[in-house]
Amino acid sequence: MRPAAALAALLGLAAAPAAALAEKACFISYSGFEEKIAHLDLDACPGAQVKPEEGFCRIGLDGSALLVYTFRHTDGEPCLARVDRWEFNDFASRFGTNYEKP
Repeated sequence: MRPAAALAALLGLAAAPAAALAEKACFISYSGFEEKIAHLDLDACPGAQVKPEEGFCRIGLDGSALLVYTFRHTDGEPCLARVDRWEFNDFASRFGTNYEKP
């Protein structure tokens, strides 16, 4: 093997573990969300879109719109995975105005 090719192969092998060790981070973590966004805690996600062992939902109001924030559990802290926006009447028609606690 040529010296340049051998060096490139070694550098490639060294880079793989470094990339595997790179820390993953949330764009929006629950701790950042919790302190800055007005919301209500929910015991269950509307429509059971997330099982409790996978994550959880929070709900917020913006005028007549209702925002459902879906968080997924990660190795560190929960990360915001999705935001759904519904007009309140559409939300109530689809999911009702109450739910069964898990």
